[in-house]
Amino acid sequence: MPDAQVVEICRHTLLEVLMLAVPILAIAVAVSLLVNVVQVLTSLQEATLSAVPRLLAVAAAAFFMMPWMWRQMGQYTVKLLSDFHPYVR
Repeated sequence: MPDAQVVEICRHTLLEVLMLAVPILAIAVAVSLLVNVVQVLTSLQEATLSAVPRLLAVAAAAFFMMPWMWRQMGQYTVKLLSDFHPYVR
């Protein structure tokens, strides 16, 4: 298999991973920012106050986005494994 095909497969795989991970990471960042603003305003610097809401938000996002994520991964896998002709040459 030529190097260009390997690079192309890796590029598509990394794009798929980014597309799946960015929404959950964005939710974690947004919740962290909101909790940090509340902590600054109330002068309450408790470590669990920042970790627990972020953990709950990420868990809820993963739970509600799981069907979409499974569909995306399934479509990518079927597309990758359905045609071996470009890789066999």
